[in-house]
Amino acid sequence: MGMSKSKPLLACNYSPQLMELMEQNRVEVDWIKMGRWDVFPEEFAVARPVRPVLLHCLPHAGRASFDDIPWDALNAAIRDCGSPHIALHLMALATDWDTLPDSDEAVIERMVEGVMQWKAKMEVPLLLENVPYYGHRGTLRCATDPEVIASICDRCEVDLLLDVAHLRVSAWHRREEPDAYLRALPLHRVREIHTNGPFLDPDEGLRDRHFEMQDVDYELLREALTLTSPGFVSLEYGGTGPKMEWRSDIAALERQLVRLRQVVVS
Repeated sequence: MGMSKSKPLLACNYSPQLMELMEQNRVEVDWIKMGRWDVFPEEFAVARPVRPVLLHCLPHAGRASFDDIPWDALNAAIRDCGSPHIALHLMALATDWDTLPDSDEAVIERMVEGVMQWKAKMEVPLLLENVPYYGHRGTLRCATDPEVIASICDRCEVDLLLDVAHLRVSAWHRREEPDAYLRALPLHRVREIHTNGPFLDPDEGLRDRHFEMQDVDYELLREALTLTSPGFVSLEYGGTGPKMEWRSDIAALERQLVRLRQVVVS
């Protein structure tokens, strides 16, 4: 008989609503995920006494320069949080170049350079996170090619943070089936999974909006969990600041965390 897989730990975005639910013992969360570097000290002071923290605040791999990064402060924050790893978005924007390269190879090499620089600077293992593809804006397509993701992970010897909402969005705009797209990724490298609910915009198609998860999102997460062995499943719903606080409905948060707890332990 083979050994059974260990169950992933459940994490969730920091929000006042999450802290309220936890204080009232209405949800079970093992880790708190924090992504706002601009208010890190204030939010850390509230979250860290309650749970260890997964820090998620890095930029993207295709940037021309990382000279503005406070490496020492970032590593100190990672130590304080207890984060076992940190992730870089595997993304390349047209605005990362003065003149856009004429080949995917040049884009890929720029991302590899970025990944290697971050890997060398971080005191914990670096993961790469797959990002959404839209076509008309956002990342260049090659950054979302499963074979490119796998190749960069292999070349840089780093593992994957699988975002299943990003996967759904990319598959929709690439006109591919989510199941096939999922299975083409380097699933043996998955160390953490992010999940939330995308939104089907009538004009722009499927968008990464961090809404409440729907049945299709839970189904894709369950499939991903059968194919991977992550240490964490993180719900990216709720948050603070103008971009996220309007997506922090406490009832929706409770519904998702109760259901996700059942998913990760089943």
